Amino acid sequence: MNISHILLPYKGSSSEEELLRVVSRIARAFKARISVVHIIEVPMALPLDAENLPGVNEANAVLVKAEGIARSAGARVDTDVLRARDAAHAIVEEAVRRNVDLIFMEASERTRLGTITLGRTVEYVLKKAPIPVLISRLTIQT
Repeated sequence: MNISHILLPYKGSSSEEELLRVVSRIARAFKARISVVHIIEVPMALPLDAENLPGVNEANAVLVKAEGIARSAGARVDTDVLRARDAAHAIVEEAVRRNVDLIFMEASERTRLGTITLGRTVEYVLKKAPIPVLISRLTIQT
């Protein structure tokens, strides 16, 4: 498998920072580029290009930190804040649009009614992405 471009949806949690460090080392080994994207889900009541959308400044700050983490690990990285109605759909669309070879995602494992679930976003991306998806699992104790 040739890996030249990796997509990493990113919110900036401490576990995602660790995942970014791992992905950065993998990218460096493959001489691949990482696209780190923070997705803001825009409510239907607002247009996608709404001005003063809550969360944009925070998203930009998260991505500045992410860029620093990736660069300090020796990875080539670009970052972007995306606005979408649905994060799961946006991840798949971005992967196709950017022609990435691999999607890395973090999944929080939760138990609901005795069944382990990875969450709607991860499950959608696993089903719909036309490229390989690697999942890093974070277990939530509830």
